[in-house]
Formats: sequence, C-alpha cells, structure tokens
Amino acid sequence: MAGLKDGDNYKDGEFFKSPTLLKLICLAVGVGGLLLFFILRFSMPEKAGAMGYSWLFAVVFFLSLSIGGMFWTLLHHASNSGWGTVIRRLMENLGVMVAVCLILGLPLIIPQFGFRDALWEWFPKREAALEVAVEKAEKGREAYIAEHVKVLEKSSAELEKAKAEFASLDSPSPGHRAHFERKIAALEKKQAELDSYDASDEAVLEKLTDKYFLKEEALLFVKRAYLNENAWYIRFVCYFIALVGIAFTLRRWSVRQDTDPDPKWFRWLRRGSCGFLPFFATAWTFLVFDWLMALDYAWFSTMWGVYLFAGCALNSMGLLIIMVTWLRKAGYLKDIVTLEHYHLMGKLMHAFVIFWAYIAFSQFFLIWYANITEETKFYLMRNTEFWNGYTITFLVAGHFFIPFVVLLLRKVKMMPMVLSGVAVWNLVMHFCDLYWIIIPERGPSLSAAAGTDIQMMVPGAWIFDLLAFVSVGGIFGFFLLRQLGTASLFPCRDPRLDESLNVVN
Repeated sequence: MAGLKDGDNYKDGEFFKSPTLLKLICLAVGVGGLLLFFILRFSMPEKAGAMGYSWLFAVVFFLSLSIGGMFWTLLHHASNSGWGTVIRRLMENLGVMVAVCLILGLPLIIPQFGFRDALWEWFPKREAALEVAVEKAEKGREAYIAEHVKVLEKSSAELEKAKAEFASLDSPSPGHRAHFERKIAALEKKQAELDSYDASDEAVLEKLTDKYFLKEEALLFVKRAYLNENAWYIRFVCYFIALVGIAFTLRRWSVRQDTDPDPKWFRWLRRGSCGFLPFFATAWTFLVFDWLMALDYAWFSTMWGVYLFAGCALNSMGLLIIMVTWLRKAGYLKDIVTLEHYHLMGKLMHAFVIFWAYIAFSQFFLIWYANITEETKFYLMRNTEFWNGYTITFLVAGHFFIPFVVLLLRKVKMMPMVLSGVAVWNLVMHFCDLYWIIIPERGPSLSAAAGTDIQMMVPGAWIFDLLAFVSVGGIFGFFLLRQLGTASLFPCRDPRLDESLNVVN
C-alpha cells in the first residue's frame, strides 16, 4: 500500500549521542550527593537508622522503574507484540539499570553501614533472642540430660515389671492376655523412642535452644526457616543473578540482532522471555518481601508482590513516554515513533492506573474485612496523624482519580506533551506511594528501639530523604544516558519492525 514505511529503509538504525554536559551534571550530582550522604552518615552515627530508610526509599524507587522496563521487554517478546518494537530498545536500556540499582542497594545489606539492623528489626531481635536461648540452654543442659536418664530408667523398669507380671500369670483369660500385650507393646514403643533419642550434648543444646527461642520470640521462631541471616543473603544473591542475568541476556540478544540477520535471535528472544517470566516474577516478589514487607516482620500480605509490580509497570511506562518525547525533541525517532505509539502507551498507562487501584483497594479491603491485628497494623499506622491526610490526598485522589479521569480522554493520549505531563504526575504519585510504604515505619521503629515515646515522624529526616533521592537519581540518570548511546535507539533488524512503523489503533 502506498505511504507505508519500509523497515529496510531503517536497517542502519539511529544512534544517540549522549549530551556530555547533561551526563556530567548527572554524574556530579550523583557522586557528590552520594559522598555527602555517607560523610553525614559516618559523622552522625545517631542518624544512621533514619538515613537507612532514606537510602532504601531512593534505591527502591529507581529499582522499580528498571523492573518495569524489564517487564515490558519480557511481555513484548512473550506476547509476540509488534507495535512496541520501535520503543523496545528503550525498555531494554531501562531494564539493564537494575544492576546499577542493586549495586547501590549494597549499603543496605552490609551491616557495617549501620542500615540493616535499623531497617529490618528482626535481625537484632533474632540475634538477641538466640543469645538468651543459647545461654539458658547451656545452663539447663546437664539437668535436662539427667532428667532424660531418669525417664529412661523409669520406662525400662515399667517395661520389665509389666513383662514379669504377665509371665507370672498361670492361665490368663483372653481379655487379660490382650490387656497385657497392649500394655507391653506401648511400653516397648515408648522405650524404643527413648533409646533412639539423641542425648548428646550438641543435640540437647539444639533442642533446648529451640525451646527457649520459641519462648523469647515465638513469631521469629516459626519463621526461622525464612527469616535467618544466611537464607536472606543467599536470596539476595539469587535475586541479583536472576534480574541482572535476564536484563543483560535479553539486551545482548537484541543488540546482536541488529547486525546478524540470523532469525535465531528472534526465536531466542521469544522463547527466552517466556522462560524468564517466572524467574523474574519470583525474584521481584520475594525481593519486595525481604526489603519492604519485612520492615515489619510481624505483618504480611499475600498481594504485596502484585501491588508493588503494578506500580512498577505503570510508572516505567510513564518514564518511557517521557524518554520518547525528550528524544523526539532532541531530533531522534521522529520518523519512527508516531502518535499511534503514544496512543498505545497512553492506553497501557491508563490500564495500569486502574490495575494499581484495583490491587491497592483489594489489599486494603481484605485486610479490613478480616480485621486481624497483625494485618491491620499496617493501615492503622498510615491512618494516624499526618499520614491520614497524606493517604487520601496523594494515593486515593492523586494516584488514581486524577490520572484515571484525564486519561479517559482520547485526545490526551494523542498529545505527546500533555501525555508526558500525565506521566510526570504519575511518577510523582509513585514517589508518594513508595514514601507511604517505607517512611511511616521509621518513626515508630526507631523511637521504640531507642526506648523513647513513640513518634510518628523523625524531625528533619526529610533532608536525608531528598539527598538520597537526588544522589541515586543522578547516578541512575548518568548510566541511563550512557546506556542509550551504546546501540541503535530501536532494533533496526527486527522482523516486526514494519508492523511497528505502520501501527494503527
């Protein structure tokens, strides 16, 4: 048909020249802010706990955008989507930023920085409970072993007595015989169990430690298979390998496709994405369990992973819209990305505004209806004092109703600058959402740990929040700009390029 674009005309791709000044500004802001943040951390050790929450918030915000980029890349290939081919490279560039974010998150998990134990209270509580349990077990070990010997001797005596009584009977009735046989069988079973019991010092110490650990911290005891230091670090390594491995593998195959016409790359991307999706979903879900839900180890929600994922997908699409608009303003992708692509991206952003609200309300409704103390405490804390108005203003109205109504209009989705403005609004609301998830835990946790009156807010801590956000944002921006220039801005040899160039919806 006349007027259709031919992918062969774009086979050489389009390469981005990173603005040196902008990169230097991002690098200076990022590195300078990072140095200042950690200088303040070590010069003000009493503020370590408050600063840990600030750094966690900043890292998780930008990590969520990168995770969203990975999701859109995986979805694009797994669903064999054609429309998004021209913006897929931007998704891939955003996805590989997961490595930068997880590396920036290392201070959170290295105890020497002083953040870990302040953020995740189960670490020091578990350690303290185990110390008490081991001490009590050491003291009670000899008495326990002596008691076990007495029980063993008593059981043996009872068994011998029962056998002797049975043997002394001349002609017992069938009922009498059955009675003694049952009694002797029960005593033999009990004796066998006692004989098989490991009464060594190590086994007794372990048993008593568990007993006293249960008395000291019952919740941490029943969760000990998951909430223990070794498992926590092993899981982080698995998250890192899974997420970074998926992101870089997909990008490597995609870039190879630009220069190698072999269709195997297309097949690998499709099959690989279908196989990677379960690992991606599992890694992200358990990462937010470990980093965010475990800020209060007594609280739990089965919808937590989906709730955080919904925010990632929504706001990474918003960032993609902003990136596309900025690149077009700079003279790139002008003949590649059309208003039809904006319309589709706007519809996806609208869909995830609704999906986020649905999951957020469902989580709240189920917890409210069940009315279980361990669950409702999450919302009670966030409906107290300042946080009550914050929730209604930024999450209920700002995160859902306003973008929902605006994005209902088709014209908005066909106007790049207006749609980019809505994307910026959604990113601000995402900022508020993650702030609402993380920061309300700070005041009560730190004041309780210090043994003072419970405070909902830590005075002046917002300065650390802002400094951490700017620092991580500067480093994230520098590496993203650098990444944009390493390959063509769109996959120029993808077999679906024609479909994407001429998409109509």
